[in-house]
Amino acid sequence: MTAAPLNTQLSCFLAKVYVQPKMASRRLVQLSNEHWIVLNIKRSTVHHLQRCCVHSRIKEDLEDENFKVLNILRDKDVKRFKWEKPPDVRTLSRADCMKTDMNWTSVWPTKAPFRWGSVPLPIRQGYRKKEYKLSAGKYGNAELVKIPNFLHLTPPHIKTHCQAIKKFCTEFPSELKNREIRKANFPLEVITSDYVTCGTSLRDPRSREVTVNVDLSVLKFDEHSVTKIKKLAGDKMDEKAMTLQLKSDRCPVRKQNFDFNVYTLTALYYESQEKEDWEDEMEESDWVKYQWDKTQSKKKILKLKQKILQINSGEKTDLASSVSKSDPNVSVVDTEDDIQSYKSAFSNLKDEGDSRETLNAYKQSVLKLLKL
Repeated sequence: MTAAPLNTQLSCFLAKVYVQPKMASRRLVQLSNEHWIVLNIKRSTVHHLQRCCVHSRIKEDLEDENFKVLNILRDKDVKRFKWEKPPDVRTLSRADCMKTDMNWTSVWPTKAPFRWGSVPLPIRQGYRKKEYKLSAGKYGNAELVKIPNFLHLTPPHIKTHCQAIKKFCTEFPSELKNREIRKANFPLEVITSDYVTCGTSLRDPRSREVTVNVDLSVLKFDEHSVTKIKKLAGDKMDEKAMTLQLKSDRCPVRKQNFDFNVYTLTALYYESQEKEDWEDEMEESDWVKYQWDKTQSKKKILKLKQKILQINSGEKTDLASSVSKSDPNVSVVDTEDDIQSYKSAFSNLKDEGDSRETLNAYKQSVLKLLKL
């Protein structure tokens, strides 16, 4: 089989090169089994052909009337689009449309989380990033939802609830509206408190506290019992009003605290009634309250009063015998006003200590006793 002539092989190779423009510029061509030829082909010719084809297509598109040309440099006469902030289209909430005389019990009838659209109040809650700024308002405020509210326990709500349960209650007796009558018939007063909370538990530790007030004048204590119960009760007793107040919250249940107060009152009562042997041996320094009738001051004042009467009358008179003849149950101190005023002034000076009021009262009693 004979090889093809050289001109024929070259023409075939050139045709392949022009058809496939991506081929290399340097090519080894085997003409025969014995000869090799190196061909240098410039790619500029192929690229020139491609650019001519692209230019012709662009020119055809430009001639089309529907083709829009991209203008990179904008015209100054054309008005540009200016973005504007859209207006606030939020509708009015229920709070904005409420009237001042609206029934609040119909707006918030029961316990519910906070709803900013139903509360016509300028409420703020939250952390302030800067001191001169206010806290966040109620609109969309999650802090107001976290905390409990008492919007369902306003005075109108409580009034409505009381009117609803009024038919199940009895009317308070009109005879007991007077405080003195009520105090005489019910000397024991018990005070407890109930608390309403929105927590997870209905129990409140403060509700177990019980306070018991007792009027000691009803118990009819003698002088010894009053002195002893004052010493035992301490600051729990009001000496002027003669009332005893007992508080207890040490027990877990309210009834247990009430029973403990009643037990304390019973123990104080019976302990004050007892009289020990050593109580008769008490000296003046051991007295809780100064007892003027048991001191030497009484004897000295009576002698002084008797001398004053003798000087004024010019005769010897026995003050004690003259009083005992008229009424044996009445003492000299009770009949003479000047001695009675001296007794109270001197006793107050011993019990309350030195002060301007006590010293002035003692001075006036002495002047009245000496008739100066």
